[in-house]
Amino acid sequence: MSKFFKYITYILFTLCILTACKKEDEGKNPVSDSVRISAFALKADSTNIENLDKVFFTIDLEKGLIYNADSLPRGTNVTELKFTLKTENASEINITTADTTYNYLKNDNLPNNLFTPANIEVVSQSGSYKKNYQLKINVHNLNPDQLYWGGVQYSKLPGEGTLSAQHTIKYQELVYCFMTRDDKQLLAIATHPADEWQITELALSFSPNWQSLRASDEIMAILDNDNNLYTSTDGVNWENTGKNYAALIGCIGTEMLTLTRDGENYYHDKYPQPEGFTPQLISPKFPVEGFSDMVTYNSVWLSSPQGMIVGGRTADGKLTGALWGYDGTSWALLNNQISAREGASFFTFVTFFTDDNWVTSELPTWFVVGGLNENSSLRDVWVSNNYGITWQKGDISMTLPGYINSRGYASVVICDEPANTIYDTWQSVDVLPIPQGYRKLATYSSTSNYLVPYIYMFGGSYSIGTIYDQVWRGTINRLRFEPIP
Repeated sequence: MSKFFKYITYILFTLCILTACKKEDEGKNPVSDSVRISAFALKADSTNIENLDKVFFTIDLEKGLIYNADSLPRGTNVTELKFTLKTENASEINITTADTTYNYLKNDNLPNNLFTPANIEVVSQSGSYKKNYQLKINVHNLNPDQLYWGGVQYSKLPGEGTLSAQHTIKYQELVYCFMTRDDKQLLAIATHPADEWQITELALSFSPNWQSLRASDEIMAILDNDNNLYTSTDGVNWENTGKNYAALIGCIGTEMLTLTRDGENYYHDKYPQPEGFTPQLISPKFPVEGFSDMVTYNSVWLSSPQGMIVGGRTADGKLTGALWGYDGTSWALLNNQISAREGASFFTFVTFFTDDNWVTSELPTWFVVGGLNENSSLRDVWVSNNYGITWQKGDISMTLPGYINSRGYASVVICDEPANTIYDTWQSVDVLPIPQGYRKLATYSSTSNYLVPYIYMFGGSYSIGTIYDQVWRGTINRLRFEPIP
């Protein structure tokens, strides 16, 4: 019994000692060897730019990089930016910017001159480890949402001889450029406008009105100078349909929407005319000439494709800027916000919107560019992000630059091609110099697999009958930017 008692006493004594040691250890503060930056953010400064504190920063621990992948707007004052950062009990955080070095732990509210990347040195609590991070504040050197033509390139239209008429369309994924040069009718075909054109001299039995040219997925149609309708599947061989129309509007599916005329009256008609279809008298406000090429679109919310045209002249000769839409059954006036014009270029593209949380979204956007009014040719741009319900006149970033002459009756096609490709046979407009203090944001290389949608604008005129023998290429700046890093 006494031995057992001694044994129990020994065990209890040992446990007391171990417990005391554990409590002594728990009383010590562990020393961290971490050099990790766990969070980084700019401080709010509404005098500089709104919502700076919501800009998202990537922290790449492996490479030692801290950066904002979505660049701040052009014009952001990077000499006065302040920031906050978090570590795991670092003993020192030494910041070196363009003109100063300081310990962030002793002064965390200094403005930083971040024209060039700053260095952040983190020293662990134990003092045994250090790690350097490069902080880079990316700022756009160009307006990312500008419709950019400068520095892109331009060229003359294909073929030789004096150009007196042209109309260019996208047909079965190829670009078809129809022209009258001197007394010859020409067709040039390419996969995109900077490719080598295959040029054919057309042997037509009629005098074509190239401006009336329209195409569906399966057929092209054109009126001659006497308003007789001809159709083709290849652009070379044309067949007289025996039909006569006042105007061709555009195609919905396999139907060509047209206008017929009876005396002073105009009617909505179709080719081929469906069985039981009766032409409908047009509204006095509907244009009978000079309207844009028709834009068509479809979505899961629509029962059938929709078509729209902009501008033109009504039967009484008045200019209009109205937007008209066709829903598969009838035409309706949808909007009248765009100033009056004829020969406007109407096409779909994209723009971008950045919200208060610095989230950038791509928006399907409709563009109306240029045209002619009673006094002059136009260079303005109108945009709609809601399928034509409302329109806004584009700001200076969207307007045609001064080195591109204002024009109407230009043809527009959209082609995807490698970003920032430069064509040796084309001419370039010099890019404006970057203001001091703005970094050059990386763009995709021409050898990358990334494709950029480019707007190609063919011809156009500053008055009826005077044609520019040139094609311009442009896009939205942001589409050319390579993701960072």
